[in-house]
Amino acid sequence: MTITADQTAEPAETTRDARSDAYPEYDFSRPAQLDRESVRHLEAGFEAFARLWSAQLTAKVRVRAHLALERVELVSYEEYAESLPVTTAMVVGTLSGREEPCVVQFGLDSALLWVVQMMGGRSTSLPEPRTFTPIELALVRHLMEDTFEHLNAGLDGLLPAEPRFSAVHYNPQYMQVISAAAAVIVARYSMRLGDAETTATVMVPASAVADRLAATGSDAAAAHTPAHTVEQVRSTPLEVTLRLAPLTIGAGEVLDLAPGDLLRLPHPETRPFELVAGDTRIALATPGSRGSRLTCLITTTSEETH
Repeated sequence: MTITADQTAEPAETTRDARSDAYPEYDFSRPAQLDRESVRHLEAGFEAFARLWSAQLTAKVRVRAHLALERVELVSYEEYAESLPVTTAMVVGTLSGREEPCVVQFGLDSALLWVVQMMGGRSTSLPEPRTFTPIELALVRHLMEDTFEHLNAGLDGLLPAEPRFSAVHYNPQYMQVISAAAAVIVARYSMRLGDAETTATVMVPASAVADRLAATGSDAAAAHTPAHTVEQVRSTPLEVTLRLAPLTIGAGEVLDLAPGDLLRLPHPETRPFELVAGDTRIALATPGSRGSRLTCLITTTSEETH
């Protein structure tokens, strides 16, 4: 059987398409990605902020609030704005001496639930979203002034200054307070308010934290010394047990044990007990008591017996 060239050769266009799928075009408009150490540092900061914000909302709104960090990403401001609902609450915080603002974003329905609770109402579900009245805006502003303080504290010096409340915007597509192509760091949260579940985001200009983030990473790497390792080892929790010398018996004897049986332990009455960590003996000690608590007095360490 003869196979012709036309039957085996693939069209040039098919080959080019396959290569395009295997190697997608690089988008030079996207910002560079964060290194692993920077991501870990940012995640720790945004998780600290989530704990502070949750505590603030629980205390002031009187609804149990919980925020969980889902991810931290570096995107352009245009991508961030397009990922948000058409109508939402975007609270802008200005940084002293800088043009780029920080943004804390959440649903209008979430904010209206906060207002209802702060004014003495009792609601278990999210109300219909709408823009704020002047009184509602004043309450949200008072709440967000403390939130920006928590953001600065949670990021632990990464921001060049503490954000100050500036304004509330409702449409992300029209809020052009920063260049569309500018790189921003976005933390995305899942938020639970009582029984209601919603989302929230925090946006920080990458240029505002880049220098401090790089300096913190290099300082942390340079500051790591053997002394720090020893300090971490010394502060590691370790369970210790005070025990008699162990007795080895057969499995059959264990199965035959009954109430009233006596086991002769290979531990002299005058010998101190063993203080062990895991299966390692670290010292000998005599039992005692202090008040209502049992104690043990170290008599000999393992180093002294060797």
